[in-house]
Amino acid sequence: MIFRRWTWTGLIVSSLFWTGGCEFPPAPADTIKPPFQADGYLHTDEFLTMVRALLPDGARLVLPISGTGKHPVTFGDMDGDGVDEAVVVYEESLFTGRELKAALLKQQDRQWHIVSDLKGIGYDIDYAGFVDTDRDGNAEMILGWSLGAGVNGLDVYRWNNNALELVDNKGYYGKFKME
Repeated sequence: MIFRRWTWTGLIVSSLFWTGGCEFPPAPADTIKPPFQADGYLHTDEFLTMVRALLPDGARLVLPISGTGKHPVTFGDMDGDGVDEAVVVYEESLFTGRELKAALLKQQDRQWHIVSDLKGIGYDIDYAGFVDTDRDGNAEMILGWSLGAGVNGLDVYRWNNNALELVDNKGYYGKFKME
């Protein structure tokens, strides 16, 4: 009887270690991660909360497939004033489905504001960022929209007279690459 009890106890303990692992859970200090820096900006939950507050209710940030890496906000100086602007792509849920949009944010007196809101095309965002395509010293905003079957649409915007101006749009295949 005692042998049977020890056998069952040993089997239960062994199965618990086998299925649950024998590691201790991490200490709370090990689970806290510092904010990371990308594009010269400190990205924190507080920053993303502020960005979400600027967007329409229920909007969800979308991470581009290529390009910006691990963060949904990309920074670059479009107007040449030495202060970076930001682009964020998000989706809104509508009665007819979801709609992709991109917002250009500018900082004035240490406060961020949406200065332009663009309707996206396609079903996803391939690339969102800033590149000086015409080599004039000011970056243009580049948006690559996934259209399906490996086909993408590229929109290039420049900051002109305090507004975004579409200067080029064309199709491309595969992932966005700057040449």
